[in-house]
Amino acid sequence: MEELKDISWEGSSLEDLKKFPPDARSGMGYQLHLVQSGEMPDDWKTLGNLGKGITGVYEIRLSVEKNIYRTAYVAKFDECVVVLHCWQKKTQTTSDSDKTIIVKRYRDAKEYFYG
Repeated sequence: MEELKDISWEGSSLEDLKKFPPDARSGMGYQLHLVQSGEMPDDWKTLGNLGKGITGVYEIRLSVEKNIYRTAYVAKFDECVVVLHCWQKKTQTTSDSDKTIIVKRYRDAKEYFYG
């Protein structure tokens, strides 16, 4: 069995995840555990069009009782999974404000891990 990667929580991502309802929090925790184990989540997509140099960002997609929850993460930094943002979506598209948070936290994590 592969060793679990650590998780690094950027900004308020952990506090935001803790605000999810219990079923969504548990479901997202399980999906992150899959990522820590080197597997892909059950429902995910690549987050593209975030800007030059922003690569390897994935979005875990979770629906609980007709509500949509998302977690953006990067698994390519050293030996850890970096959670960039956790949020509840109200529409099918990712809002510009959510994208801005993801990009800023990606750049912060990249600076931390690679200088």
